[in-house]
Amino acid sequence: MKSLLNKRIAIFGAGAIGSYIGSKFIEHGFTNVEFVARSGYNVLKEKGLIVKNYQDKSPYNLKVNAVKELIGLYDAVLICVKSKDTVDAAKHVKNHLNNDGFVVSIQNGVENPDIISAFIMPEKIITNVIYMTAVMQEKGILEYMAEGRLIFGHINGKNSQYADTYMQILQHAELNAKYTDNIKYYQWQKLMLNIVLNPLSALFRKTFFKMSSFDDAISLTKSLFKEAQNAAKLCGVDIADEEYDKITSRCKENVSFKSSMYQDIEANRNPEIDAILGVVVRTHEKYGQAAPYCDCLLKIMNVKYGGWFQISPTLAADVLVINDDKVLLIDRKNEPLGWAIPGGFVDLYETIENAALRELQEETGIEANINDLHLLGIYSDPKRDTRGHTVSAVYVYFSDKKADANDDAQDAKYFHIDNLPENIAFDHREILRTAKAKFMK
Repeated sequence: MKSLLNKRIAIFGAGAIGSYIGSKFIEHGFTNVEFVARSGYNVLKEKGLIVKNYQDKSPYNLKVNAVKELIGLYDAVLICVKSKDTVDAAKHVKNHLNNDGFVVSIQNGVENPDIISAFIMPEKIITNVIYMTAVMQEKGILEYMAEGRLIFGHINGKNSQYADTYMQILQHAELNAKYTDNIKYYQWQKLMLNIVLNPLSALFRKTFFKMSSFDDAISLTKSLFKEAQNAAKLCGVDIADEEYDKITSRCKENVSFKSSMYQDIEANRNPEIDAILGVVVRTHEKYGQAAPYCDCLLKIMNVKYGGWFQISPTLAADVLVINDDKVLLIDRKNEPLGWAIPGGFVDLYETIENAALRELQEETGIEANINDLHLLGIYSDPKRDTRGHTVSAVYVYFSDKKADANDDAQDAKYFHIDNLPENIAFDHREILRTAKAKFMK
C-alpha cells in the first residue's frame, strides 16, 4: 500500500475535473500528486485549492503541489486538458513517463486517445469517461454537485497492468470507478450527452431547463442527437433511441445547471466546440455522408466563439424611493420572485440614469427627474442575481408619491425600514441596510 500512495502522479490540466480527481487523491493519502496548472498556477501555489460541495456547502482548503510543467519521470499522468490542447499535452508528457508509467485521457470527445497514441505507446494509454457536474467558478475554487462516476478502459478492449494499477489508485481514493472492455461505447454515450446539452445551451446562453421550454430548441437537440447517433453507428457503436429521453430527463432535473460550454463562455474561454460537433461532421465526411445540423452549428459557434470574444456583465439600474422612514418595494411577477427595489436592465444606447427613470415609471407609475436621483452605489457581486452576472447602479429618490404596480410588478407597497418583508430578492436587503445607514438615520 505504501508504494501505491507514493506513486508520482501528475494532474495535467487543473480545471474542474482534474482538480476534483487530484483533490480526492490528496485527501486519501497520496503523497506525491502534482497539479500542472499554467493559468491558475499562482493561486494554487499561494492559496491552495478551495473545495466546495453544492450539497453540504462546507468549503475546505486543500494544500496542493502546483507546478507549471512536468519535471522528471511519473508513474501516471492524467491528461485533463481540453481537446484542442491534446497534441501539446501529449508532446510534453511523452518524455516524462517511467518504464511502468501510463497516461489517462480524461477528456471530452472520442478522438483524444488516437491523438495521444502518435506520441505515446497505445498500450500505455487509458481512456477515462467521467460523469459529474463540476465547475471552477474562480481560479483555485472548485465546486462540484455530486461524486463523479468514472468508467475507463483501453481502446483495444484488452485489460492491462496499467488498468489494474489505475483501478487500485481510484479505489483507494474512494472514487466510483468501473473498468470496461468497451470504452468506445461510453465515449460515444458521453458525446451524446454533450451534444444535446452543450452547444445550443452555450449559443443561447440559457440553461437546458430554460431552453427546453422552446419547441424549436428541443427539435434542434433531437436533430443533433440523431446525427451523433449515426456517427457512432458508422464507428461500430450502437446508441439506442431511448438515450435521448434519458439525457433530456436528467438535464431538466437541475433548473439552474449551466453546461460546461456555457460556463466557458461566461468565463471568456473558448468552448470545446470541435471535440463535440467537429467529430460528428468528420465521421460523416469519412463515410461520404453529411451532418448538416452539426456542421451548421459548428460553423456558427466557431465564428461567434472560436476566436477572441468578450462576455460582459448585464447592466441594470434601480431606484429606491424613500418616504421618511418608509421605502418602496415591488413584488416581482417573474423569477427570481420576491420583493425588490424597482428597477431593471439598461437598454442598448440608453444611459443608466434614463434607464433608472424609465424602470421606476414602468413598474410604479412614479415619474421623477434626473436631477432628483442620488447615487447610492454600484453593486457587482457575480452571485447577486441567479440569472447571471448583473451589475446594478442603485439610486435614491426622495418622494411621497403614490405607487401603482405595473409591468414586471404585481404589487407595489411602502414598508417601514424596520419592518421589511421576509422574501426580499437579490442582494436588496443589503442595499436597504446601506440606504438606511446613509439616508435614514
